[in-house]
Amino acid sequence: MDTIHGIVTKINYYDEAKSFGIVKLKIDFNDKDLAKYRNILFTNTFSVLSVFDRKPILEEEYKFSGEFETTQFGPQFKAKTFERLNEDSKEGIIAYLSSDNFPGVGPATALKIYEKLGPKALDMIANDKSVLDGMGIRSNLKTIIYENIVLNTSSKKVIVELLNLGLTMHMANVIYKTFGTASLDKIKDNPYILMYKVEGIGFIRADNIATLVGIKKDAPVRLKALINYCLVRYCASSGDTYVDEASLYSECIKFLDKDEKILAKDDFLDYLNDLKNEGKIVIDEDNLIYVAKTYNDEYNIARIIYKLLQNSKSEFKEEKINYVLEEVMRINKITYTDKQKEAIKKALLEPIVIITGGPGTGKSTIIKAIVDIYSNLFKNSDAASDTIALAAPTGRAAKRLKELTFHNASTIHKLLGYEGAERFMYNSANKLDIKMLIVDEFSMVDADLAYRLLSAINDDCKVVIVGDADQLPSVACGNVLLDLINTKEITTIKLEHIHRQAANSSIVELAHSVNKGALPYDVTTLKHDRNFLVCDDSHIIPFIIKTVANALDKGMNLVKDIQVLVPMYRGAIGIDAINHELQSHFNPSGKEFMHLGKRFREGDKVIQLVNRSEKNIMNGDIGYISSINLIDDKLLNLKVSFDIGEVEYTKDELEDLMLAYAISIHKSQGSEFSLVIVPFSFKYYIMLKRKLIYTAITRAKKYLIMMGNVEAMRKGIVEIEDDRHTKLSSRIKEIFNEPAKLKTSDAIIDTEEDDIEEISPFDFL
Repeated sequence: MDTIHGIVTKINYYDEAKSFGIVKLKIDFNDKDLAKYRNILFTNTFSVLSVFDRKPILEEEYKFSGEFETTQFGPQFKAKTFERLNEDSKEGIIAYLSSDNFPGVGPATALKIYEKLGPKALDMIANDKSVLDGMGIRSNLKTIIYENIVLNTSSKKVIVELLNLGLTMHMANVIYKTFGTASLDKIKDNPYILMYKVEGIGFIRADNIATLVGIKKDAPVRLKALINYCLVRYCASSGDTYVDEASLYSECIKFLDKDEKILAKDDFLDYLNDLKNEGKIVIDEDNLIYVAKTYNDEYNIARIIYKLLQNSKSEFKEEKINYVLEEVMRINKITYTDKQKEAIKKALLEPIVIITGGPGTGKSTIIKAIVDIYSNLFKNSDAASDTIALAAPTGRAAKRLKELTFHNASTIHKLLGYEGAERFMYNSANKLDIKMLIVDEFSMVDADLAYRLLSAINDDCKVVIVGDADQLPSVACGNVLLDLINTKEITTIKLEHIHRQAANSSIVELAHSVNKGALPYDVTTLKHDRNFLVCDDSHIIPFIIKTVANALDKGMNLVKDIQVLVPMYRGAIGIDAINHELQSHFNPSGKEFMHLGKRFREGDKVIQLVNRSEKNIMNGDIGYISSINLIDDKLLNLKVSFDIGEVEYTKDELEDLMLAYAISIHKSQGSEFSLVIVPFSFKYYIMLKRKLIYTAITRAKKYLIMMGNVEAMRKGIVEIEDDRHTKLSSRIKEIFNEPAKLKTSDAIIDTEEDDIEEISPFDFL
């Protein structure tokens, strides 16, 4: 690394939240250590990019270590470490005390302090505030000076030591804000506490820090954290809500490179008991191991379902419902089938109802009917509509729900007032003021979200759950929709009749065949709305490009109308490779930025990967990059246009985005697209299963183009996904059989915050 030092002459940019800044630095070529840079710099003033412990001040002198980079704007220096020089000089102290860090202190007051206390002024003030007496400085201003000097001195020392542990400045600041001056002591005592208390640090990063502070590989504190990590990872990858003892031990030994000397079986059992006593895990009556929150989620959902079903009274009379139902059919010029009428009436009469069925069976029609009839049962329909909440797991599904019903709909997270860091405004202590909750696409709802949603409604709220139980289950652990159906305690209406409009769709026909485990004999025959292009793997990407180009020529929009769905990320025909080729073909040039091997260009189609309530964007939202803004060839920000408007991203936030010309089938759940393109290959064999294929097909609203190997599709259809291991159904039955457990079970705990590290299940696809 190169080392340079000089004076800050300008502050081009500073982000306080991320502690990142770009400054102009002036160096002296007469200094023999800096003279060697004359030939590559040509000028003695250039940009330096660095993290800082606070905003730099003009005329401060810094030493930076890092490396020079050549950009279109000339050379600049990318610093890895920094050090302020001559902090005790007259100029340094005056500049520091008169900076923004000390509101109310100007150069005159700063000079007065230096003239009385000299070069050691800052240390003297930190040790004894009274040294400021007799200078004519107001009492409150003396307090400001003292407290900020102490704060900045202590934080600088701690942050420097955190940086020495390999942490970024941003992460060091987050840790300091969490633990304060005790940060180092906390980490040295147990670095794995970071897994539970600091968002963004998981076991791997905490383990690297543990090595630096001298934690041994067989230390109990490390092995307990490892067991907890393997439990979370196992449930995230499998979708199960628990794991048996032998499987968890096997996962831990795999992580330790099969070295059982580090974690003997007897020690493993002892550590499990410790984790149980610490409240991090639960070992149930069958010796099955849960993350504590997941265990509580299952029991709490069971408790809520039981209490909802006790509210058997309805404020509506069946005769009145029948009358309004006839009126709604007349106004909407529609005739509901007997099964649809049954679903509508049950939803209005019973406390909780599940409506399930495949594509074309009328689920959406029933939702609109329920909303219309509920509103019409009241004289003041506007007031009635305020008491109905419509929600779906994704933004696209919520938007479709709103367009269908002409009633406001939102994502579940938005309905609950998601505030980030797994905190929600509405919860068991602060309930939603609604009388009816309708949730669409419920197959996507995992155990955690189901608990958060159900805990936020009152016991007299009617609940209508709508979803296709044959689709993929939620990405995170649990199989809530199927579990609720399997209890047999909740009235469930299964729609099977395909209605006239949907019956004309060969896509719907194909979906139902796939769901039954059969591939139609004419799957490769061109239909008015679908086709299968038979080809080998080498032609899949060219065929995708040709199909997209044809769709664009016919007026389709690449962002809103066309979607390529692929089972896997890696490989020559995986999502990443297809995205690269589609980007190169359909958005080949323009302003761009590389980040962690990913190239982003203005105009690129992108997908949001995580929930960001503060930006009003959620996991699965799709948009396009509307602008990329650079300073000295470095990213200031980029903006993405979503349905809700433009959203700004900094460099550190780019991990939230990926290209979305092709996305995973899991990510497409809850969305529909005018044209869906699905390739099939034996290279996808690990992922090709019936529910996955069924889910992909049912995303197509108007056209479905499949391509590749028909036999790969056929083999996938006969492969049934393994049932997830959950206990929600048995927990519900248990409470119905023994209602006393509502009060006596120690599992009935409100768990509003989850301290366990979040692992994306997509890491395992």
